[in-house]
Amino acid sequence: MRMEKIVLEKVCWKVKATTAFQFLQLYYSLIHENLPFERRKNLSFERLEAQLKACHCRIMFSKAKPSVLALSIIALEVQAQKFIELTEGIECLQKHSKDSSEEIQLF
Repeated sequence: MRMEKIVLEKVCWKVKATTAFQFLQLYYSLIHENLPFERRKNLSFERLEAQLKACHCRIMFSKAKPSVLALSIIALEVQAQKFIELTEGIECLQKHSKDSSEEIQLF
């Protein structure tokens, strides 16, 4: 009970907080539907999820906002896969999520 109280205090009693995984799912679905059908298989959600899990193992990423972490992972994958047609979509997501480009570039 004591440990539960400590954890709840750390998350400011927000037990329904949105996680980086939920942002990743949302951003992936928005980006994926804007890809041409023949290129959709190149953007793998499983790969993005694995990258997110790897980030959770590093203390520096634990301080990142969940939306920034998820969008950074997708932006890096889009850049690595050379999905030039998605650059505008990433910028749009960044603007609507109110995450600064400096935050995204940190990761």
